[in-house]
Amino acid sequence: MIVTVRTTTDARAKADALARGAVEARLAACAQIAGPVTSVFHWRGAIETSEEWEVVFKTTEARYQALEAHLLAAHDYETPEILATRVTRVSEGYAHWVEQETRAAEAIEPPAPEERPFFVYGTLRPGAYNHDRFLAGRIGSEADAVLHGAVLHDGPGYPYVVPAEKGQVVGTLLTPAPGAYGELFGLLDRLELPVGYERVARDVVRVRDGARVSAWVFLAAPDAPLGPVIESGDWFSRPQRPLRGAPRTP
Repeated sequence: MIVTVRTTTDARAKADALARGAVEARLAACAQIAGPVTSVFHWRGAIETSEEWEVVFKTTEARYQALEAHLLAAHDYETPEILATRVTRVSEGYAHWVEQETRAAEAIEPPAPEERPFFVYGTLRPGAYNHDRFLAGRIGSEADAVLHGAVLHDGPGYPYVVPAEKGQVVGTLLTPAPGAYGELFGLLDRLELPVGYERVARDVVRVRDGARVSAWVFLAAPDAPLGPVIESGDWFSRPQRPLRGAPRTP
């Protein structure tokens, strides 16, 4: 069964990132971007009007749940529009193409033999929008940490880290719960790699004791949509912009 899935966002760059991420992850065979459109809606007790961009994905019913989870993770709205419609008639050739292009990729295996903790610096940090949403029950311990030799950039609702001679990025070191490493490793790769990150090993400094710890860090890929530098290096202390929702990332 072929399904069309639509969502909206408040910037063309964000629409491009949502479309590209879903197609690269083979969660959709293609995505069309249209806009700007004017949206009028109730939000927190008031009627608001905003300019938005619409993204329409073509996928299969079998891949819908994975696409929905990806959009919820990648979207920076607190309550994003995600509407799915079953296609009642479709040409045989096009249906076959969509099914072929959305076949699930082979599962990513965790590295062997070393299991590293993860350094997160955006909306996966404790207290941020996506921490409980994706990490609940999977984390054994959390510790404040700092990544040196890097700068933090704003992005389309979530930040990116770029290596640099000077600078530091504030974040949290997450150690997976016993038995949860493989699941967490695969989950974070599926969330981050399609939306402009690459996973690398870097030493970070644990704040409580000054220890250097080798951790997985999701850095900006070469084509990441970088925004302005966040001078503080702390996503929680970034200059605030008027957004309809809360942002996301590592």
